[in-house]
Amino acid sequence: MQLPRPVTEGSRIGVIAPAGPFDHEAFKRGIAWLEERYEVSHDPDIYTSEGYFAGSDTRRSDEIIRAVIDPDIDAIVCARGGYGCTRILPGISIESLRDANKLIIGFSDVTAFHALWNSAGVRSVHAPMVAALGSAPDPIREKWISAVEQPESGRNWDLTRIDNNCKSTARGEFIGGNLAVLGALNGTPYAPDLNGKILFIEDVGERPYRVDRMLTTLSQSGWFDRISGLVIGAFTEGAPGKDGISIEDVFASRFAAANFPVVTGLRAGHITDNEPLPFGGTAEIAGGTLTLGG
Repeated sequence: MQLPRPVTEGSRIGVIAPAGPFDHEAFKRGIAWLEERYEVSHDPDIYTSEGYFAGSDTRRSDEIIRAVIDPDIDAIVCARGGYGCTRILPGISIESLRDANKLIIGFSDVTAFHALWNSAGVRSVHAPMVAALGSAPDPIREKWISAVEQPESGRNWDLTRIDNNCKSTARGEFIGGNLAVLGALNGTPYAPDLNGKILFIEDVGERPYRVDRMLTTLSQSGWFDRISGLVIGAFTEGAPGKDGISIEDVFASRFAAANFPVVTGLRAGHITDNEPLPFGGTAEIAGGTLTLGG
């Protein structure tokens, strides 16, 4: 996959709110931090709130389309997640994404856009959004800048490998995001092409049996027949029920017979130290080490 439109100090960042409404003060702190390095712009009506959406589908759809086609915007950063991105997917042209070739940055509900960008052959970054950047730890901010400005640079993590039928190394394009959103894309035209790819998943607020149910759906839909490897990120706020089964137990059981490598423990997802992850480049799982780059 080709490298995206370059982002450097002084580049223009377009901020959008494609999903849920956000905390205004947290948003302003994030904008202030971005403005220390970039030229930042957003629509005046970005503060709009309609129920659990940051404005109507039309408002949010028009906003992202303008950001994509605006020749002066170098990359797009989302204000926060929530819910709403899948509702506006039909209005976004694959051709316009391909022509613009600019990063979109975010996670959680923004997973829907990561899948769409990937379908267009355009890279993206799974990373903290504006409402979190104002209070993000300095190391995460530094990694955020690196992932956005140097998405092809090498990165590696020592993780825990689940014992299964596969002892080999896996290599493939890196893609993924929030498990619930990926599950919501299953069976739609917007589900990602997973052939030979290394899939990353994370989630929040999902009990173990619900994670098991989502994995079962994806397994029965053939998702795990196509990937070359799996990377499991943070699964938070999903305590065991009275049965005592944890989410870790679910993963160990579900992938015990998998014929691809599975690693767990990547600190990325709904956590304070949310590691920025460039999508669309090459990933490799060798032993318990995940390497991104290229």
